[in-house]
Amino acid sequence: MKKSKMSLGFAAPAFIIYTVLLVIPIFMAFYFSLNKWNGFNAMEFLGLENYLNVFRDARLGNAVKNTAVISVVVVVLVNILGLFLAMLVNTASAKSNVFRIIFFVPFVLSTVAISFVWKSILSYNGVLNGILSALGLSDLVGNWLGSQGSAIVCIIIVEIWRTLGYHMMLYLAALQTVPHELYEACTVDGGNRWKKFRNVTLPLIIPGMSVSFLMSIINELRMYDVVKIMTDGGPGYDTETVVYNIVSQGFSNNMVGYSSAISVVLFLAIGAISIFIVSAMNKKEVEM
Repeated sequence: MKKSKMSLGFAAPAFIIYTVLLVIPIFMAFYFSLNKWNGFNAMEFLGLENYLNVFRDARLGNAVKNTAVISVVVVVLVNILGLFLAMLVNTASAKSNVFRIIFFVPFVLSTVAISFVWKSILSYNGVLNGILSALGLSDLVGNWLGSQGSAIVCIIIVEIWRTLGYHMMLYLAALQTVPHELYEACTVDGGNRWKKFRNVTLPLIIPGMSVSFLMSIINELRMYDVVKIMTDGGPGYDTETVVYNIVSQGFSNNMVGYSSAISVVLFLAIGAISIFIVSAMNKKEVEM
């Protein structure tokens, strides 16, 4: 009994923080989403009208498309490249440690600082165009962050560069749990590199792979700061993401009820995607 009370005492601060910062805001967002409210005046109950408007909003539809494009490209590439880099540095040597640090540093730096640095590089009067002009390649000079198409490509490149090291470390941790004896047994059976990867490495790193996929998807669906600083959702709405739209509707247009409805739908979508990925990966792990 004494141990139980002590355990509850240690768990209480974390539970309180979790409740105040996560659980209560979720219920508040749902309550706000049922009302028309600008954040200042009295609320006007609308029922499910805000949710119906979510599926009619063309601007939000464009933000969903942009978020989907960024998410698919970034998630696929950071997981493929992350696994590849992890396999390259999966050795205990000084060189490997240096490369691990180099790739991981962007992830621990401030996203805001990184975004400002990349903006100074990719803006029309930035470093990249300055280098191209100095090299006599003026024809290649472009308004990278202000042109339709190239702006979203720049966002994708920055996101891959920023998060690649994190996913490399996740895969590296998974690779180091694979017993070396299994590789030796596969070699004895005549297995080449591909067979070792297919029959030994891949099945045993699926738990780490599921974590990497899940974290990358959640991270990209929540993207805001990189877009806000580098393009501010432009040109037009070409790089606007769902979270950027939520902030814009809630704080710029004073449509707190409507932005809360979008937040609730996004929360449910992330939850559904997370459950699907975990279930699919668990099933794959059993099959392998």
